Amino acid sequence: MAMKLNKFQKYYNLMPSKLGDQDYIKLVSYFKFLAAVEKPMVSLVIPVFRAEKTLLAHIISLMELKTILPYEIIFVDNNANKETLSILEDLGANVIKEAKQGITHARQKGLEVARGEVVCTMDPDTLYEPHYIDKMALPFFLESKLVLCYSNTISYEHGMTLSSKMRFRNYLKTQYFRYRLSQGPLKRMKFVRAACLAFRREPFLNIGYRTDLKAVAGCDDGIVAIDLNNSGNSKYIATTAYTALPPAREPGKPFPFCNEKYLEQDVAANKDVVLNY
Repeated sequence: MAMKLNKFQKYYNLMPSKLGDQDYIKLVSYFKFLAAVEKPMVSLVIPVFRAEKTLLAHIISLMELKTILPYEIIFVDNNANKETLSILEDLGANVIKEAKQGITHARQKGLEVARGEVVCTMDPDTLYEPHYIDKMALPFFLESKLVLCYSNTISYEHGMTLSSKMRFRNYLKTQYFRYRLSQGPLKRMKFVRAACLAFRREPFLNIGYRTDLKAVAGCDDGIVAIDLNNSGNSKYIATTAYTALPPAREPGKPFPFCNEKYLEQDVAANKDVVLNY
């Protein structure tokens, strides 16, 4: 059955206090269940910064995951705003802190804390199909030389809606991604995105994330994929994940997700800098 985006629309820009009692109790119980998992085989790592509008819907999609593999969820607080943290604290989610600003710093922290043999990197503005973990993680336990699994996302608009224009855009995006899959390993790796990425933890611990990049949005994922592809086999996985349409990058403004060492100079140049994840 195809994943239906409209079921998540009512959770857009919603705080847990506005949930019905049944939904709220389910979510709190879900995180209590996860806390009791002693030996997770899979770690879901999710950095957060300003994610309050999409976070609850994202969590609902995680709660609906169906898998035979025990897993843990690690939210990485990368100096998140109070609204984002309030959602996670209210529900009893597992949150760790990374004070160094930047998405690669946050992902590196999650990697170091993760206990699973397989790490799935996720984004808090992305909604995942129920069988996502089994599709992305099970292949590692069947293929010993596999180090990387990846997929692609399709986009939604404000309020988690899909206009006819967006549906057509998603169709073109999917066709373009399929074309890139046929262009050889390097071309494929350049278009890997962390929202739909899974890797074997041990090989990547020896490599780690590149935390010295200035503009990492849209390129850190590809670098991770290239590094891992050099140490083993990679595999494309067909799955469904809806993610927020990224904001336009305006001339003269810094990239989103700038690391801390570059943030001060970028803010000095433009007071309207906004980081979104």
